[in-house]
Amino acid sequence: MVQVRASLTVQVNGRPLTEKQAKAVLALYLNGTQRSAARSLGISAPVLCRHLRQVEVKAGAPIMDCGARGTVLNELGETIAKEQLALQSRIRERSDLAVACTPLTEEMLLLALNAADPQGMAEVMISDDRRNVADLQAGLVDLVVLDDPLYAFEMDDMMWEEVGSDRLFHVRKGEEYALYRFGPQRLGLRTLDSSNERYRVVRTYSSLAPLLRSGYSYFVSEGLLLRKGHRPRGDEPSIPYAILCVYRPTVGTEAVLQALRANRRT
Repeated sequence: MVQVRASLTVQVNGRPLTEKQAKAVLALYLNGTQRSAARSLGISAPVLCRHLRQVEVKAGAPIMDCGARGTVLNELGETIAKEQLALQSRIRERSDLAVACTPLTEEMLLLALNAADPQGMAEVMISDDRRNVADLQAGLVDLVVLDDPLYAFEMDDMMWEEVGSDRLFHVRKGEEYALYRFGPQRLGLRTLDSSNERYRVVRTYSSLAPLLRSGYSYFVSEGLLLRKGHRPRGDEPSIPYAILCVYRPTVGTEAVLQALRANRRT
């Protein structure tokens, strides 16, 4: 099944369209014919067609139909165009700095905003890494404090900086594992894979207390345990990891970064 989601331009099957490709699809959608679409972009019809064919290669499926009215977008092509329209609308609506974090990194980011945003104008989103990273790539937020540092290494077009550190505790009760929605869970699973340990992930918890009470093995960050009033036994194996901030340089992000750096030193 073809997957469509937004980036700074639309992504199709995880492959971002170039600006020219996205504009070509949108122009055909808005103008109805290739000739009118090409004219609106100031390019020739063959150049427009080349951009559209490149989109089809990325999608692995046709995005156009040929009919009595000429070449028009099919259902997939219209989906891509509408996603690009929605993305542009969301970006136009946002004028202030927007930042994001998870419940694990919330206190760190909010403390930095006390210094960097004393007027309280920044938009703050609190979600999981996957949603926050998608919003960053779509241009909906400017800066994200991550739980999972692996996300930073998977993005080629973003800057990142280490702003803290923590440890991931491994509590093993058997081969059945429960994941916690937040924290660098993938680091824990990679450790199991590298040591060839047998395991099976059976479910995910969104709140901490039920996870700790469960009979499943799990990974959990030390900082979260301490903030929630839980004292580690002290004999749990642990994985040290860096807390990274990924960002797009814009007005306001440098002030937040400076506050994060200052707070790390104190």
